[in-house]
Amino acid sequence: MPSFANPRIDQALEDIYGLFAAPRPSVIIGCPCCIDSRRVDVLLAKPLRELTGAELWRYITGVFLTVGGTRDFRYLLPRILEIAVREPGAAPHIEIVIGKLRLAGWSDWPKREHAAIEALVEAWFQQALSNDLLEAETWLVGSEAESVLCGAARADIDIAAMLARLAEPSAQAVRDHLAAAYAKPLAAGSTPRSFWEDAPEGWRALAAILAPVA
Repeated sequence: MPSFANPRIDQALEDIYGLFAAPRPSVIIGCPCCIDSRRVDVLLAKPLRELTGAELWRYITGVFLTVGGTRDFRYLLPRILEIAVREPGAAPHIEIVIGKLRLAGWSDWPKREHAAIEALVEAWFQQALSNDLLEAETWLVGSEAESVLCGAARADIDIAAMLARLAEPSAQAVRDHLAAAYAKPLAAGSTPRSFWEDAPEGWRALAAILAPVA
């Protein structure tokens, strides 16, 4: 997957690290029958920036479901986002990572935190779309931009600006790829059986540019 140095992403991540800086939690609680399998002890035994995707994987997938809470999630969030952006193969699906914000109740977080996360997601989407379009010049159109878009919608982030970029003529190859991949739900006017099920309004907005009404 192509990727390039991106000052906007670098700055957004540093802003998030600064805004969410907090003492390391003393414990991460969880469902008694699940906590051991989530292997969370290591998450509190190492400096935050040294945690790996493999060490965070089970926590990310289980947080707010079988393990963890708002305090530890906010502590770990900068590193979770950094790995998801810079090493996407080392993190769960992007849709899951960003979508956890809704479960965290982030709508009640301070405006500065909202702004920093939204700035990161916007820059992330732009980079992802560039990566997808670069792949389209070879033989395969990527789907990273859609994943970021869907994750943002699942987190109730305004995706209007991202959709506007996707609607530009230069992004036609990615739109064509998505229209083909979702041909059946687009034809039926339904939400696809995918991560979009948790963001039906976002899906309808995306569908409007993939299959506009004549």
